[in-house]
Amino acid sequence: MQAMKELGSISRTQFEREVLPAYEPVVLRGVAAHWPLVQQGRAGLEPCLRYLMGFDQGKPVDALLAKPEPVRAFGYRPELDGFNFMHDKRPLATLFEQLWRYSHFPDPPSLAVQSVAVAEALPGLAQANELVLLDAALAPPRIWIGNRATVPAHFDDSHNVACVTAGRRRFTLLPPQCAPLLYMGPPDHAPTQAPMSVVRDLYQADPASFPLVPQALEQAQVAELEPGDAIYIPPLWFHQVEALAPQLNILMNYWWRPAPAPGRKDDLHLPAMRLSMLAFRHLPAAERQAWLALFAHYVFGAEAEALAHIPESQRHLFGRIDAGTEARLRKELADFLKV
Repeated sequence: MQAMKELGSISRTQFEREVLPAYEPVVLRGVAAHWPLVQQGRAGLEPCLRYLMGFDQGKPVDALLAKPEPVRAFGYRPELDGFNFMHDKRPLATLFEQLWRYSHFPDPPSLAVQSVAVAEALPGLAQANELVLLDAALAPPRIWIGNRATVPAHFDDSHNVACVTAGRRRFTLLPPQCAPLLYMGPPDHAPTQAPMSVVRDLYQADPASFPLVPQALEQAQVAELEPGDAIYIPPLWFHQVEALAPQLNILMNYWWRPAPAPGRKDDLHLPAMRLSMLAFRHLPAAERQAWLALFAHYVFGAEAEALAHIPESQRHLFGRIDAGTEARLRKELADFLKV
């Protein structure tokens, strides 16, 4: 394992020109230290929850509840036939009262409000706690509130800036190339929308069941964040996230994708992977290797000089696709899949 790269004060221009193109995780120390929510988070559980209640609209939100097991993680059950937590929708006021009660337990269940859209549940909170590195219209924030628990290693297909506003969090990030070492579960059967490892905690992995995990951890980058700190997580980097404070941990995060061409969507990545699994998994190994070579050329290669033999106006899928052409191609594929 190695420590993650860290930056102190940084402008939006530096973030866009230096951090994003590097495609590496970066800790952004103190970027949200001035937020009122961070100040309340440092004051403690009760003042922080009271502050949030000032924005609450009473709408039910997603919440997870898990038993206080030795590995306090929201993940798969040991048999992989389901998940080890209950899922419910409750008003924030009810969940906050539950967190307050749990703060008096020596070993409470794990409770978490997961990925709630701030604009819907807590309108005005984002405007009072603005992240100047991003355009809020393109990256609307979401909030995560809970006590001590772990989210196992998973990946998202979006850029992510996550700001710790209360408690402490440890982030363990691993490059996409670690996928074969992380014992990933099926992408269509995961505790969340993101494909996730069946290993609940990489640091407590059973070496007999998961012998490759130490090789993954050799490539890991690790950082622990305090209130006011943020982290940039590039798309497709695996991350295990541990909420460490026993009573209250709060995170505000921002997901976004680069803006596609006008009129186009940018939503095909994970569906394309699942469709490819459906199309190729049954083929013999030699034929799958042949398709791997063709994908390397047609999907991930075939740029610049590799296309010099085709006039730009005749490159079709090799070239730029306008909104009308994309809509037609999507319809053709959708019609084909209906057969």
